Amino acid sequence: MAYDLLIKNGAVIDGTGAPRFAADVAVKDGTIAGIGKIGDAAAKVIDAAGCIVAPGFIDPHTHYDAQICWDPAISPSLWHGVTSVVMGNCGVGIAPCRPEAREIATRDLVNVEGIPFEVLERGIRWEWQSFPEFLDAAEKRGSALNLGFIAPLTPFRHYVMGEASMERGATAEETAQIKRLIREAVDAGAFGFSTTVLNQHVGYQARPLACRNASRDELQAYCNALKEAGKGAIEIALTQKVGVLDEGEEDLL
Repeated sequence: MAYDLLIKNGAVIDGTGAPRFAADVAVKDGTIAGIGKIGDAAAKVIDAAGCIVAPGFIDPHTHYDAQICWDPAISPSLWHGVTSVVMGNCGVGIAPCRPEAREIATRDLVNVEGIPFEVLERGIRWEWQSFPEFLDAAEKRGSALNLGFIAPLTPFRHYVMGEASMERGATAEETAQIKRLIREAVDAGAFGFSTTVLNQHVGYQARPLACRNASRDELQAYCNALKEAGKGAIEIALTQKVGVLDEGEEDLL
């Protein structure tokens, strides 16, 4: 057989911004090997007449941090053609986390994402404490989708500061510890770190997410962790108005 898979008669949207076009798509050894009118034989043929053939969609903003523990298909994203997801956004997540802080991390997700506590309590396996261990656990479980991770600042601050992270900025010593953990996360595979300044992002006991108490000096230190690593991005839930930044938000950037 010339190809492993041949998708015939579909409307191809290739992601370049070009108009859709009718074509067959051939796959060999997991790679697209041909696009056009293809007459060669294939081990498997799919007739995509009336359907769109497109690259898998990338969803850069999800909160599947907990769901990956019990749902390797990551529904409903997979149903809609999403093949890659990024989680750990808005500064909220479940790693790193000490055993005594599991309820706090869980309640943060309940309040920010509206996921029932009972679902999280039954579904999260807690096979980790550190962020690299969280990544290792996800890799061992496997997933139908490609998984990307951002280091969410709230659990990092709480890991170092405890409940004080929900009340104040970090000391210089605490900031250095958090910075080291963020660098460790990036070295392990995190895409960067995330945070939020939005008032509606409250967590455990309706208190502000711990990342909202980070000072400008703290944030600068964490940005420097990425600079020193030579890689990484920052995701921040920033503005109350789409497309409009107030003076304080512009200053933060």
